[in-house]
Amino acid sequence: MNAEERAWRSAREADALRAGKTAATSLQEALARVGIVIPSLRAGYPVNGNAHVELGGCNADTATKLAKIINGAADALPELRATAP
Repeated sequence: MNAEERAWRSAREADALRAGKTAATSLQEALARVGIVIPSLRAGYPVNGNAHVELGGCNADTATKLAKIINGAADALPELRATAP
């Protein structure tokens, strides 16, 4: 790989890191609005050059609350529903 290719890859990874951090922060803020905190949620290192967010783990109460919120949103907003499970 030549210097130009390395620079392009480095710039792409930097962009992906920034996008991952932005996405993780956005998700943390959205979850906080409904009282959910997932301490291990964070931006991850890019995967195949694409932004990545590590959701991590949470306790069962938090997972249950998150499921209720997601299901409520899907019931209220049909456009959010997946076409197949």
